[in-house]
Amino acid sequence: MNTKRMLAQIISFAAIIASFAACQAAYAESVGPCAGQTNIATSYKLNKLGHREYDRRNFIGAATYYSEAIKSNPRLTLAYACRGDCYHKIEDCTRALADYNKALELEPHDSFVLGLRGEEKLDFHDKQGALADFDAAINMGPTYFFQYSGRAKLRLENKDYAGAIEDCNKGLQECPIASDLYWCRGKAYDALGKLKEASRDYSKAIELHPTCLAGYERRALIEFKTGNLAGGICDFLHARPDYLLLLPSALLMLLALEIYEFIPTIIEVKSCWR
Repeated sequence: MNTKRMLAQIISFAAIIASFAACQAAYAESVGPCAGQTNIATSYKLNKLGHREYDRRNFIGAATYYSEAIKSNPRLTLAYACRGDCYHKIEDCTRALADYNKALELEPHDSFVLGLRGEEKLDFHDKQGALADFDAAINMGPTYFFQYSGRAKLRLENKDYAGAIEDCNKGLQECPIASDLYWCRGKAYDALGKLKEASRDYSKAIELHPTCLAGYERRALIEFKTGNLAGGICDFLHARPDYLLLLPSALLMLLALEIYEFIPTIIEVKSCWR
């Protein structure tokens, strides 16, 4: 996985933990000395073991520890949120949504989990519900880049290009290495006919996520529109490498048809693949 994307995921996961720390500490202090204190202490230990497995990307193992923590302390909001994120990672959307709902039942004013639930609703194609969660999370604060990213995508679909750009700008202030935000903003600029800005954002998205073939194809279309034929062909071949085999045939065809003005372009394209 791209190192910068992994860093963004680590930042997101750390924010989950920080989001609940004060709430859980206050809850633990509010419970007087009793037998239940042992269960609370056990739940925190199990929760830490869950974090360890999460960091190892063993999401099923982490979810098991979070489940044990919840058994020891059914009000441990953090465990529900973290387990929900594990379920999200293994694409078990139904259980992820159920855990986010439970976490918000216990702590209704957590903007981070509201954003996570918004993302999960997007997976269920509940766009109206997702937008409501993103709006509530952003208005509530504190804000996180993925909340702006989720809302920007919805605004883009609704052809609210200015709104999408605004959300992307705010999200990039939170996390400058979020390739999705550059990609989304590039599409908004593209739709508005701001080709220079769109090309710049597609280039940044490609830099952060070089295996995103759609980025090359999008940038290729802009190169063609602006008259950079060689650049457009190079990007198109990055997106569709099988077409590279057609270059020698194209060169021979141009020679046979005596269309000499395109030959330098073909040669330039070949040179960018050496």
